[in-house]
Amino acid sequence: MGSPNQPVDALLQDYLHRNERLRRFAWVFTAIPLALFVLLSVLAAREGREYLRLSEEIRQQTIRLQELQKKNDVQQLAIKFVQQQSPGERPKVVVYRLAVAGQVTDALKTLGYDVEERVKQANPALADKPVDTLSYGCSVRDQDIRTVATALTNAGIPIRRIVPAERNPDPNLIQVISSGITEETQNPLSISEISTWTRSSRPCQGQQPPGY
Repeated sequence: MGSPNQPVDALLQDYLHRNERLRRFAWVFTAIPLALFVLLSVLAAREGREYLRLSEEIRQQTIRLQELQKKNDVQQLAIKFVQQQSPGERPKVVVYRLAVAGQVTDALKTLGYDVEERVKQANPALADKPVDTLSYGCSVRDQDIRTVATALTNAGIPIRRIVPAERNPDPNLIQVISSGITEETQNPLSISEISTWTRSSRPCQGQQPPGY
């Protein structure tokens, strides 16, 4: 015959098994929400960082757009001022030295002048000499010469001489050149000297440009 304790043992084992299953189910039901919570927290933190990055990028772009707008407003005012001071066609400005082409372009394009680079036509004998001279055609107005000389001086390109064009006497051309005559020890023209500069040569025959 069986032991009287067997039914009790069977019930106890059944209870322990059921209890173990319940603990497993409880662990699973607890672990899944916890894992989802951790996953959602990680995603939220990542999204938060991305949101902050995008917000900062938008802020920086807004600042750049505002700066560009201000720069554009200043450029428009500068062009308008030059047009009022020296109405009519703008002379073309030619630069032969690649090292300063960017400076010349930046300084003069904002004032409405067309700048052309002719690097291949540069005088190789003066390759080591910095640009220091403005050479102008006979139809160029004095005010345009003063404006160009002032703009280049403010851009860090000292102008030591302003002379009539000889090698390329295009009447409506200003050339930014190196001169073999100019000594580097010669003081650059000051803004005050440029503002009162007037040509010593006569304009083109039959013409007298404004400001002459």
